[in-house]
Amino acid sequence: MATSRAVTSRPRAHRRGSTLPARFRSAPPAQERSRETVDRLVEAVEVLLRTRTFEEISVQDIVRRSGRSVGSFYARFGGKDALLPHLYQRYHDRLEASLQPRLNRLEWASLDLPETVAALVDFIVSTYDERRGLLRVLALFARTRPDALPADVVAHRRRIYEPLVRILLRHRERIPHADPEAAARFGLFLVSSVAREKILFGDAPHSRVTPLTREALRQELIRALHSYLTAEVP
Repeated sequence: MATSRAVTSRPRAHRRGSTLPARFRSAPPAQERSRETVDRLVEAVEVLLRTRTFEEISVQDIVRRSGRSVGSFYARFGGKDALLPHLYQRYHDRLEASLQPRLNRLEWASLDLPETVAALVDFIVSTYDERRGLLRVLALFARTRPDALPADVVAHRRRIYEPLVRILLRHRERIPHADPEAAARFGLFLVSSVAREKILFGDAPHSRVTPLTREALRQELIRALHSYLTAEVP
């Protein structure tokens, strides 16, 4: 006589070989409802970061804002730190998608080099200003947990930088550097680095020793980028 064996379902274990601590691990959303829950939780953190720091936000705050339960949260995440890779990916995906439309608002072909430099500095400064709370926590996360970042993060960031580099290279003839493209990349890195430190970490001692109003920061970054791009080798 044929016999049948009961089939029992067991919870799927985490992938073997994972190097992330439990607080960073999250179960991949397999169904639409689960994906929606993750999106709601991540969106809730983004909203809360407009007025509070990440340290001040609790899991209870996140689930209350998202309309989900504490149990639903912990079914997917080991803690609020596990949301950071999702926040990072979500922000940079949106930035890449919105970049070209934002840049297309200006007639770059009609601008000379000083006007182009000023417009690019304004774009970079406003990008940090608009989402200061979110970008601050993402910058700290990227510095302290690079192993938890998306695998394609470097390629992703390059795609964001490329349109800015191409805009500067419209004035290639004005850049006496032996490698104008390398100069454009370094100049943008210079502006982004200073803007990030002053806007996101302006209350830190290393930033406070150089006090600047936002307009003064803008003017100095314009001066620095234009001077660097047009400087002859000493």
